[in-house]
Amino acid sequence: MSHVDVLIITALPEEFDAAQRAANGVTAWREHDTGGPRPYLTGEFRTGSGAVLSVALARPTSMGPRPLGPFATTLTNLLRPTCLAMCGVCAGSPDDTAPGDVVVAQRVYEHDAGKWTAGVFRADHEKYRQQNPWVRAAQDFDPDGLPSYGRAAAAEAGIWYLERLYRGQNPRAHPAFPRYFPRGTWTAVRDDLASRGLIFRRDVDFELTDDGRLFIARVLADDVDGPDKLPFAVLTGPMASGNAVIQDEKIWDRLKDLGERKILALEMEGATIATVADDLDVPHWLVAKGVMDNADLAKDDRFKEFAARASAEVLFALLARLLPGPGPARPEMTSGAVRLRIIQRLGPDWQSLADLAGVQPYERAAFPRGDEPRRTLEWLELRARSGELPELLTAIGRSDLASLIRR
Repeated sequence: MSHVDVLIITALPEEFDAAQRAANGVTAWREHDTGGPRPYLTGEFRTGSGAVLSVALARPTSMGPRPLGPFATTLTNLLRPTCLAMCGVCAGSPDDTAPGDVVVAQRVYEHDAGKWTAGVFRADHEKYRQQNPWVRAAQDFDPDGLPSYGRAAAAEAGIWYLERLYRGQNPRAHPAFPRYFPRGTWTAVRDDLASRGLIFRRDVDFELTDDGRLFIARVLADDVDGPDKLPFAVLTGPMASGNAVIQDEKIWDRLKDLGERKILALEMEGATIATVADDLDVPHWLVAKGVMDNADLAKDDRFKEFAARASAEVLFALLARLLPGPGPARPEMTSGAVRLRIIQRLGPDWQSLADLAGVQPYERAAFPRGDEPRRTLEWLELRARSGELPELLTAIGRSDLASLIRR
């Protein structure tokens, strides 16, 4: 296969399976290089708008940046994706995320890159930033309607509240509190928990009673399957990658001291994805990871399956919005990677190109916001196929456009 719209790489088998299930618009996956060193699947993902994206899905045999780097590089060179993407699980900042939330990286970096001198670590972070239109799309994304999204019933909200107290957090100050307790619902749940002897009020705030602490400890111990649905949020912010799995509640303060005051997520591979995309001139990269724990001493796998599933659903939903592919009847175009490389060279000239290509104002109004250059270039390609390109090139004065399109 010479080109795909998106190459999705996961680090773990559970994440791979979640991504495969989340792509419910793919009617059939095809296997490639089975038994070889880098097997992968391909399929056609039909979006809700009827567009079709060519998708490749793969995973290395172990997690972490070292096995991922050469694996992603080889497949990227082979498949020439328009977007290199990753979904999976991460640790989330306990002050800013709730279990099951999905963090879309606004910027990624290796937090352990730097120099140790006499016991002092001096960071040397090379950060890769996501493009503003893609960040805005993630910020505006509402997960309501995804299979894993569901509003919390009163009993579920009560368990969430008790668990926050059990973890030593202030539930009322937590950003997820409004999601579990929509306006007008808190008082009834609070009174129920108090009447059952699970919480009591000390001065202003509530605390767990001994019975409450035993109750929530047993609930957590018995919950081996994790949730099916959660009122999770999609958040955008800095994501730190490292070479080791971390279980240390002080890690968040250290990361903030190293220069990322608003750090949201901690994982291992996101920076490698962005690095490979940058080194190989892939036009886009996208990393979405679900929060499975807070990297603290209470770290467990209760939310792992849900976090992997929710991140995959968010990733495919965003790709469907950001990389609308051709409809089934559209004539074959040149590869998306080449198209976007041309757009990068053309820069802000797309308005004049639209005029030259004959794209009417009412047609431009139908283009997805931020997608006008790509759609304009497709008009140019159609004219190239009908023999009109040389005249357009003369008018534009970009002689390298023809060679790029014919590559």
